[in-house]
Amino acid sequence: NDFGTLSARATSLSMNILHDRRDNAMSPEKGHHLFARGEIASRYLGGEVNYQLVEIGGSYHRPVSSGRFIHLGFRHGIVRSQGDRRENLPFNKRFFPGGENSIRGYQLTEASSRDSEGNLVGGEAFWLVSAEFEQALTPAWSIVLFSDTVGITADLDDYPSTEVLTSLGLGIRWKTVIGPVRLEYGHNLNPRQNDPSGTVLFSIGFPF
Repeated sequence: NDFGTLSARATSLSMNILHDRRDNAMSPEKGHHLFARGEIASRYLGGEVNYQLVEIGGSYHRPVSSGRFIHLGFRHGIVRSQGDRRENLPFNKRFFPGGENSIRGYQLTEASSRDSEGNLVGGEAFWLVSAEFEQALTPAWSIVLFSDTVGITADLDDYPSTEVLTSLGLGIRWKTVIGPVRLEYGHNLNPRQNDPSGTVLFSIGFPF
């Protein structure tokens, strides 16, 4: 595979950092959180591949009036190989955006980069920005207007992105003890060839 190895033994060191000041991690209405994770794999650790991965992100939540809220989220990730990526980068370590916790006009992985034959090959770098306006209908039910924009590149030499995709959408949410139950439709403003015009998603949990 020109974009990474499909089979390899990886031995890695990883680190995760989390700073969370949200009022409710399941259904936040105010506060913020930040996270960072890193992973280093090396043959010196006993594996067969050499790569480094970093991902950062966070969210901000604020009430603007009674029953109205603004939610903002972002994520950014980079993965690079030490040496030829066909031998040193596991294919599943690439980034494959799309789905209910990513850009919501696409199913899971559908917003990732494609090769010349149209196959999804993921990216070595991506960024994602999301914004929502939530209007409560009752204490348990609300409607949401959202926008998701993702940038992605298959090759880190083209950092930060070679493609930028945007979805606008509408959703309804039911707050439960395990997080919001969500039914959402995202419409794609600039779909590529073979991309859907939009997607209906059903999911549980806050998107970012």
